[in-house]
Amino acid sequence: MQQEEQGYQYDLIVAIANQGYADDVMDAARAAGATGGTMLHARGLGTKYAQKFLGISLQAEPEKDMIWILVKKDKRQQIMAEILKKHGPQTKANAITFSLPVTGVAGLCSIDK
Repeated sequence: MQQEEQGYQYDLIVAIANQGYADDVMDAARAAGATGGTMLHARGLGTKYAQKFLGISLQAEPEKDMIWILVKKDKRQQIMAEILKKHGPQTKANAITFSLPVTGVAGLCSIDK
């Protein structure tokens, strides 16, 4: 298992976009240096509650794609900026991003290139 003694070496970028835009978000991330990612299907749970009629939801919560991208710490900002530039809140993808520090990884070899 790789672990940096002082601080951390990797970041997990999480991008959340409207359903159907995961490939576009990943293309932007790859253009900025990402090697790959994982897409998860999700459903938004915003503050607006669905209206109900006879117990049936009349308004479905928006479907989302979550893209997880593990990167070396020094590539994080460039990748996040590229995702937002091409697919951020001003676009139909409506993507947002955030990152989390990763203090240890195991089983990866291609990310070290």
